[in-house]
Amino acid sequence: MEKKKVTLLIDQDDVLAEYIKGVTEAYNKKYKTDISPEECNNWNLHTVFGEEVETVMHEPELFRHLEPTPDALEVFTRLYHSGLFEMYIVTAAQPCSVEAKHEWIKEHLPFFPEERVIVCRRKYMIKGDYLLDDGMHNIEDFAKAGGTPIVFERSHNKTAPGNYRRVTNWKNFERMIIELCYPELMERYFDEEALEVV
Repeated sequence: MEKKKVTLLIDQDDVLAEYIKGVTEAYNKKYKTDISPEECNNWNLHTVFGEEVETVMHEPELFRHLEPTPDALEVFTRLYHSGLFEMYIVTAAQPCSVEAKHEWIKEHLPFFPEERVIVCRRKYMIKGDYLLDDGMHNIEDFAKAGGTPIVFERSHNKTAPGNYRRVTNWKNFERMIIELCYPELMERYFDEEALEVV
C-alpha cells in the first residue's frame, strides 16, 4: 500500500517573502526614519512604527515587490518537485492585497498551482500535517487543532513561549521535515546527484 503523502502548509509573509523587511524599507523611505527589521520584536507592528505604519503595510505594491526569503524558493521548489509532499501556501491577507500576493507567487514560483494557494485567517481550519509559520497565534491554534506546527524564527517570535519545533532558515526546515517525515530517505534526498529523481 502506497504511503500517504505528508501535507505541508507554508505561510507566505515572513516565511516565503521578506514582509517585515519590506514594510521597514517602505516606512523608512516615506517617513525618513532608520528603523531596522531586527527592531520589529512584536507581532503588532504599531508598537514599533506607530499608527502611520497603516499607510504602507497593506499596499499592494509592497507585496508585489517583496524579496524572497533566503533559500526559500530553492528549497520550496525542491520539496515540491520531490513528490514527497502535498504542499499548500496558506496566507492571511487584506482584500486589497490578495491579487498582489498571488502575483508574487506566480512570478517566483510559476510552477505552483494557483488552486494550492489558500487565503484565510484561521489556518488551523485547513487540514494539514505540518504548518511552517512565523505567527505564534497560528502556531498555537494549529497545535490545538491536532497539527504539528514549526516556527519560522523571526525577531518578533524569538522569545515567545511554547515547546514548538523551530527553524532559523529554509535549509534547516528542509533537513528537519525530511528527517521527521521520511528518515529512510535522508541520505538519498540530500545526495545532490540523486536529488532530481527522489
